Amino acid sequence: MKRKYLYILALLAIALLGYNSVYFKKLSDVKKAQKESFDFKAYADSLYYKGILKSKKTVDLTNLISSLKSDPSAAFEKFGNRLGIGNSAYFMIKSTGKIIDIKDGIYTVADEHNGVVFIDTKYIFGNDLRDASGLVKLTDFKTNAQFNKVSESLNDIVRNEVIPKEIKTVKLGDSISFSGAVKLSKKQTLFTDLLIIPSQIKLQ
Repeated sequence: MKRKYLYILALLAIALLGYNSVYFKKLSDVKKAQKESFDFKAYADSLYYKGILKSKKTVDLTNLISSLKSDPSAAFEKFGNRLGIGNSAYFMIKSTGKIIDIKDGIYTVADEHNGVVFIDTKYIFGNDLRDASGLVKLTDFKTNAQFNKVSESLNDIVRNEVIPKEIKTVKLGDSISFSGAVKLSKKQTLFTDLLIIPSQIKLQ
């Protein structure tokens, strides 16, 4: 009888060890891991270098302002991008000007045709670049978190890799060409003192 009980105890011990050695992941955890395996950095790299820098939708700031003054609705339809309804939209613009002040990462630029504009080289956050590009749709991703991750990755590239290298070559008094995102409203009547989130800054 004792041997019988010993066999039972041994089998129970083996079963217990086997149970503890097998780890079953929850299906939700597996799906989450699969989602997180998406390479947002590579996607943002492609979006920036193959999309934004070569975008045909980038409009000269002078032409944009002229279009907005003459026919705001047509200008918004042709050049703007927005995710929902409303009077505001994001635009990818380009222009040239002379740097007249630099303070806390803000470059004050005297645009020859459009007055003074401001280029923020420090606080590159938010969805301006992603939305102005018009290259990414909410329906491209399953969750808002993933959609926002695109903005984060894109901003990281511009803020930490692109702009720091470019502004090393420019200084106060230099003439530059620049491109970037700007948010405008149909209700605006003045288009001076615009704040631009840059995608590129170059010496002329």
